[in-house]
Amino acid sequence: MNNNAKIDLSDQIKYTIIDQKVTIIGYKGEPEYIVIPDTIEGHPVTEIRDNSFYNCSTLKQIQLPDTLTLIGHHCFYGCTSLEGIDLPESVSEIGMGCFCKCSNLSYVGLPSKLKVIPDSCFRYCNSLKSAELPESIVSIDKFAFSCCTDLDSVTLDSSLVSIGDYAFFMCDSLKNISIPESVTCFGNEAIGYHPVPSGHSVISDLKITCNKDSAAYDYAQSNAIELSYGTESPAALDSLNNCKLPIDVPDFFFWSGLILLTAALISVFISQRKKKKRSRF
Repeated sequence: MNNNAKIDLSDQIKYTIIDQKVTIIGYKGEPEYIVIPDTIEGHPVTEIRDNSFYNCSTLKQIQLPDTLTLIGHHCFYGCTSLEGIDLPESVSEIGMGCFCKCSNLSYVGLPSKLKVIPDSCFRYCNSLKSAELPESIVSIDKFAFSCCTDLDSVTLDSSLVSIGDYAFFMCDSLKNISIPESVTCFGNEAIGYHPVPSGHSVISDLKITCNKDSAAYDYAQSNAIELSYGTESPAALDSLNNCKLPIDVPDFFFWSGLILLTAALISVFISQRKKKKRSRF
């Protein structure tokens, strides 16, 4: 996006300029639609400070500039009317609780430079139905998607290493989650739990898809969560061969072998006939 056109922001946001860089620090009135330009007063907008749009319940849409690199903690906390947001590719860090309690948020586009989904980032985002995390993500911190009750699709990449405490707690619509072998660390009740009168219980119809001999496999077994297996590892394939399972031979090799055998038998037969003829003279 390129928002260099002059936009009157005087009734919408507050900002400060430090070291020739613009930081958004708050909002004015009851804005519904905000477009933040790349530059303000000739300086690039690089940061949205902590709590800048905290409890801005009227905000429905906000367009962020390509110059932005940092979004602070709880920036959009309690923006209950916010419907969707695209974070520019320039953003490499977002703070904890950034979109917490954005109850109407149904879409978020995450940048490819982001490495961490921080603590409580999307907590109580009840309208969020899917989460496709970029390849860059290495950690999903505690409570990151907790209480996202409509979340039914999560895409995790093979760069992911850890899933924190209660990261997907009370995600009751999530019926199947595929976890790559790269994930080696699981926090307490990281996936598959919800509250019951007696405490916390495993969601009965959740299934974890993973490889055997992975940390996800161990997590599912130790928490009595149903398992579905992904592609087998080389070790698993070796174990199958050791079990001497029948091996399917393609038709091509079968018929090729049969033709060669027939040709050999004919050759032997002709050779024997020639020897018998010579023996007569």
